[in-house]
Amino acid sequence: MDDLQPVEIEKEPIGRSRAGDFVFGAFVGIIAIISAIMLGELGAGPAITIISFFLLALCLRYFTLRHAPVVAIGVDVTEEELAILKRMRTLVGALPQPVMILDGESIVEMVNPACIKMFGEDLIDKHISSFIRSPKALDVLRNARRQNAFTEAEFTSTGATERTHLFYAAPLDQDRLHGDGRMIVMIRDRTKQKKLEQMRTDFVANASHELRTPLTSMGGFIETLQGHAKDDPIAQEKFLNIMARQTNRMLRLVEDLIGLSAIELNEAKPLTDMVDLDEVAGAVAETLTPMALKQNIDFELIRSQTPLWMDGDRLEIFRVVQNLCDNAMKYGAAEGGQQTKVILRVGQGVPPEIDALDHTGESPQQTAVRAGADISELVWLQVQDNGGGIDRNDLPRLTERFYRVNPQLSRSMGGTGLGLAIVKHILQRHQGGLQIASTPNEGATFTCVFPLARSKATPPRLEKEAS
Repeated sequence: MDDLQPVEIEKEPIGRSRAGDFVFGAFVGIIAIISAIMLGELGAGPAITIISFFLLALCLRYFTLRHAPVVAIGVDVTEEELAILKRMRTLVGALPQPVMILDGESIVEMVNPACIKMFGEDLIDKHISSFIRSPKALDVLRNARRQNAFTEAEFTSTGATERTHLFYAAPLDQDRLHGDGRMIVMIRDRTKQKKLEQMRTDFVANASHELRTPLTSMGGFIETLQGHAKDDPIAQEKFLNIMARQTNRMLRLVEDLIGLSAIELNEAKPLTDMVDLDEVAGAVAETLTPMALKQNIDFELIRSQTPLWMDGDRLEIFRVVQNLCDNAMKYGAAEGGQQTKVILRVGQGVPPEIDALDHTGESPQQTAVRAGADISELVWLQVQDNGGGIDRNDLPRLTERFYRVNPQLSRSMGGTGLGLAIVKHILQRHQGGLQIASTPNEGATFTCVFPLARSKATPPRLEKEAS
C-alpha cells in the first residue's frame, strides 16, 4: 500500500544487509585466502586476479538483493515475519477510518490513506496536536497511555461544517514496565449518526407533545362530566363535541405517524408499477371538489392532453397530490374578502415559472440532472393558491416534522404538522424534487417534479384501451 507512510528509523543508516550476506562474504573470503596461499608463488598477477574475483563476487551478491525489503543493518527478518508485516500494512491501509501510529511522545510514525484524506499530507513526524486541536481527544490519548488501556471519547471539529468524531486510542504494548508508549489511534465520523439521534429525539418529543395536549384536555373534560356536569345536558353536549374533535385529531396524528413510518420503511424498495400522474390528479380533484364547494373555494384542475406515465406507487402519489391540495385549501385562504382560489396543474417538460420573490427546494433543472434525464423527460404537478403567502424564514423548514408556520391555525384546522414531511419522503423514494415559491400577500406555489417512466412495458391504461 503505497499511501501508507512509515517513519524512518531515527538517525540510523538503512541498507540491504542480511545475515546471509555475511556468511556468503566469509565463505568467499576463506576461498580467496586459501587460493592466495596456494598460488602465492605465481606473483602479483594471480593475486590481483584473486582479489578481483573476491570483489566481483561481493558485487554480484549485492546487486542480487536490489529488490529486497529495506531493513536496518544487522536486522534479520524472516519471510514469515515479513509476510505478517505486509498483511498488517495492507489491513491498516484498507480501513475506511483514519488510523495512525504514534510514538511515546505522540509524534506520528505511520498513517493510512483515510487519515491523509482527512488531515492532509505531511503528517509524519508531526505532533498529533498540530492537526487535532481538541482537548477531549488529547485527554483520551493521555488517559490511554497512563492507564495502559483502550480509551475513547467524542469530540467536535470546526471548519466549513461542524462534524462529530469518535476518537479511539489504545497502547500497542501492554507491558507497563517495558512498553515504549507507542499508541494506535483511530477516528470515526459520527456526524450522520448524531443527526439521526437528534432527529429521533426531536421526533419523540414532538409526538409526545402533540398527543399530551388533547389527552390532557380530554382527561379534564371526563372529570367534569363525572362531577358537577353529569346532570347538565348542555355542558355534556359541549364537552362531548370537543372530545370528539380531540379524538379525531389524535387519530389523524396516529395515522400520519404510521403512514410516515411505512413510507420510510419502503423508501429503499424499488418502484415496480407505473402511474399516470394526470389520472391521479383527476381522482384527487374529484375527491376534493365537494369539499371545495362547501367551503366556497374555487378549485380548478388543468389537466394534460396526454397520459403522464411515471414509475411509482399510485397510493403514495395520490397522497402527495391530496396533501398539497388539502394544505392549499386550509392555509391558502385569500385575504381582504377575496374568494380563495386553488389551481392544480399537471404536465410534462418544464413547469410554469412563478413570479415569486422567495424560493426554496430543488429546481426542475436540478432534479433532471440528479435523475440523469433531460428536462423534457420530466412530469410535474403544481398546486397554487392566492393566500397570504409564507414568510421567507419559514420556507426552508416547511418539510420538517411537526413544523408549523402558524401552530394555532394549524391545530384549529386539524393539521398534524406531518403533511409536507410525508410529501418529502415520498418524493425521495420516487427520485422527485420539490420547489416552494411564495410572495407575501400573493399566495404560494408547490411544484413536484418526477422522471418519466423508464420501463419499456406497455402502460396499463394503453394496454386496456388497445384490447
